[in-house]
Amino acid sequence: MKGSKYLAGLLAGSLSLSLLGGCASQNSGTLTETTVVMSESVENAEQNSENETVETGPLTGNYDADDLNESWSEGKATIIKCNGESSEISGNGIQADGKVLKITQAGTYVFSGNMSDGQIQVEADKDDVVHIVLGGLTASSSSSSVIYGIQSKKIVITLAKGQENILSDASSYVYENASEDEPNACIFSKDDVSINGEGILNIHGNYEDGIRSKDDLKIINGTLNIDAQQHGLKGKDSVTIKDGDLTITAGGDGIKSNNDTDADKGYILLDGGTYRITAAQDGIQAETVLQINDGSGSITSGGGSANASYDENGQIQEDWGQWGGKMGEQPKMNRQEPPDGVKAEAGQTPPDGEMPGDGQIPADGGMSEEGQTLVKDSGVGAEDGESSDSAKGLKGGTGIYLNGGDFTIDSSDDSIHCNGNVTINDGTYIMDSGDDGVHADQELIVNGGVIQINKSYEGLEGLTVDIRAGDIDVVSMDDGINSAGGSDTLMSGRPGQNSFASGDDCWIRISGGDIYVKASGDGIDSNGNLYMDGGMLVVEGPEDSANGTLDYEGTAEITGGTFVGTGSSGMAMAFSDSSTQCSVNVVADTMLPSGTMVTLTDSSGKEILSVSPTKSFNCIQISSSLLVSGETYTVTYGDGESKEIMLDSVSVWSGQNAVGGIQGGQGHRVQ
Repeated sequence: MKGSKYLAGLLAGSLSLSLLGGCASQNSGTLTETTVVMSESVENAEQNSENETVETGPLTGNYDADDLNESWSEGKATIIKCNGESSEISGNGIQADGKVLKITQAGTYVFSGNMSDGQIQVEADKDDVVHIVLGGLTASSSSSSVIYGIQSKKIVITLAKGQENILSDASSYVYENASEDEPNACIFSKDDVSINGEGILNIHGNYEDGIRSKDDLKIINGTLNIDAQQHGLKGKDSVTIKDGDLTITAGGDGIKSNNDTDADKGYILLDGGTYRITAAQDGIQAETVLQINDGSGSITSGGGSANASYDENGQIQEDWGQWGGKMGEQPKMNRQEPPDGVKAEAGQTPPDGEMPGDGQIPADGGMSEEGQTLVKDSGVGAEDGESSDSAKGLKGGTGIYLNGGDFTIDSSDDSIHCNGNVTINDGTYIMDSGDDGVHADQELIVNGGVIQINKSYEGLEGLTVDIRAGDIDVVSMDDGINSAGGSDTLMSGRPGQNSFASGDDCWIRISGGDIYVKASGDGIDSNGNLYMDGGMLVVEGPEDSANGTLDYEGTAEITGGTFVGTGSSGMAMAFSDSSTQCSVNVVADTMLPSGTMVTLTDSSGKEILSVSPTKSFNCIQISSSLLVSGETYTVTYGDGESKEIMLDSVSVWSGQNAVGGIQGGQGHRVQ
């Protein structure tokens, strides 16, 4: 016999369950602290699931010598000491051009002091690696980015150990003409950016993004505190994080990669790090693949689950999230009055009260007159053709691979969402979702890990759901585990109930794992077939008569594992007659209150199983390899009421209105 232990503390309620057989009586107790002895068929099923090919994802962190280089020598570096509006420069490769310090060649440049209004600009050869060391720099700009990479092979920013750096860009950017929209971040580069070191970097992205690379963005280590009007970290081609301590507050996405023209780009890889992300939109969003190998922290998106699109009764809210007013209206890109005291010369903004041309600020997309510049105000509008109507916790376009990590997610939309496949191999993910806990448009595969969904509209959802192992705890307003065809579209312009429907390709398979589902809708709902051949599945289903503990369109076959389900009998369905493992299904005469003990005993009076649901119920469904065809069993509940059942077929009903329903090997629905 093989034991499977429910993780302590997972269950909010104390659903008591003991499964007894042979010499296993000493293991009885509650799910939160008890080893449940499983049948041999479960052991075999779990072994089979371990032999399945586990796809850990296509991404591998690539950190070259330049990325990892944190060292420098003052004798070989160029030293820049900033003194307000002037700078002392010792070394070559950099020149002062008004308020701009322009780096023109490869080398190491060490910055310290206070730059009250200026910019560090990199315009080197396309093969040059520029190493910028921040050794205690406070810098701001009144018209643009603080660090602007125009051309280089790569910019490596090292945060000097023991030093704190503060960078603040302008809230209004000055551009030469209306066609320009770059730079748009406090640190902006058209080429690769890597950040390393043991110091602190505080970023105030007052215009749009905190840190943005139009190629690859890598965080090696260091402490980053980012407050951005739009996205916190953005690498168009990729974002890779090896380690570091990151606190991000963003009016858009916390971490983002958005290349949608190259299938090998637009990805995000987390190899480690500690995260505290608060984002008005997606917490972490990859256009293609999101892969997490390690790391820990918290992610809050869209105001959290309390800002969901439906209320506690499942009704769509009129006022939802940042798109409905609860978090305030999103600022839009617009033209603002320029700052005071600046002449209307090339590269500058007009003085206060003076407008370009006829005294009017040009309309969005309009041109200023010759010799004048346009001022764009900060905003959180969509960019690069992106849609802003998304507030997922973790979001991947083509695939999500969770191989480790320890994250808490509080999201107003799906906590984990992918338009392709989601594969969960390991890690701990604790979620409070305003919509789905985990959603995949295609395959949802769980090979292990801890998944705790404290709150959701639907818990686990995909075209197919394949659970092979893991500790899973789901609380849902609608279905606990759902397979359906279609897509996760918006209803009434906001996240919420989805457009899923039945499909021939839909199925749910449970081969292993310890799974607890507490659902107000259907406990397990397959718009195709349902298969169970291993694991432990405990479902507390609906208390109303409009849903069932099990619901499926095709067949539901159980050939192994242990299933215990309670709920309403109104739409109850049992496993199909094509199953090879026996199950008993009992309907009580009245709804039984939560906490009512249910006991299953064999013909000798020996207790096989006991359960005490945390919700009211009148339907009890049990399947286990310990049930033997031809034997008689007794289910006792309430004030000594009992039903005696002779297992003369694979699936046997007993109790009020327990005859009839769907036949032909598909299952039995109580009428």
